[in-house]
Amino acid sequence: MHRFSSKQIRKQNYIVIAVVVFLLAVGLIIHGYFNYALTPLNRQNDQTVRVHIPRNSNDQQVSAILKRAGLVRSRYVFYYYLQTHKTNGVKAGTFYLQKSQSIPEIVTHLQESTHAKKH
Repeated sequence: MHRFSSKQIRKQNYIVIAVVVFLLAVGLIIHGYFNYALTPLNRQNDQTVRVHIPRNSNDQQVSAILKRAGLVRSRYVFYYYLQTHKTNGVKAGTFYLQKSQSIPEIVTHLQESTHAKKH
């Protein structure tokens, strides 16, 4: 049976602490970015953007449409938020959204059929 010296144990402890601190820092950075990406692109910009969500669009397609329309910072954050907060699913139709809306506000509009204008 191999016995570790106190110097070897101390070195292993420093490595473990460094890895834990690194992972914690990465987690905090990801969490901060996620929260930032949920906020509106520009709170002062009340510009209305017309967005058409085709029938049978999946959540990934919807997130790509909103990213192209300039309504969300990250389509991946939008997709993740939609997966974790979806209640009714995204409705098809034409929506009028504002750049001053946050992702939670946009999701609420996309899930309420009263906001969609059917073609």
